[in-house]
Amino acid sequence: MTVTNKKPYTPPRLIAYGHVKDIVQGSTGNKSDGGAGMTKQTGPCWIAEALYGCSDPRTLVLRAWLTDIDMRRDRGWWFVELYKVVGPTVASLIRRGSLPRRTLLPLFDALAGKAFDRRARLILDERYRRTI
Repeated sequence: MTVTNKKPYTPPRLIAYGHVKDIVQGSTGNKSDGGAGMTKQTGPCWIAEALYGCSDPRTLVLRAWLTDIDMRRDRGWWFVELYKVVGPTVASLIRRGSLPRRTLLPLFDALAGKAFDRRARLILDERYRRTI
């Protein structure tokens, strides 16, 4: 008789934030992620691109979020303006290995989570307004 240590079954949970395309690009606006087939980034996400890669979903979500903040002049727009000035230099330092990835990775992981949550709330609000 064989004894196995299996975890008890728990049914999967589905959390709906919307379609990935809407979360990354937004359902309106300038589609700031650059679109399919683009290899050169088009928005202010130099550091995220150096940390995660050009087509990583975290980079795309951050790019859309930062572009949206900058266009709307929402809270934190001054940070985006500062990021435009120092971002390319910091990204270059990361790519060359002069600045370790681990120094900025926790910050950008937190920002990516915040950006994803913000996009998800906006999409849910937009869908709710359409049903009223």
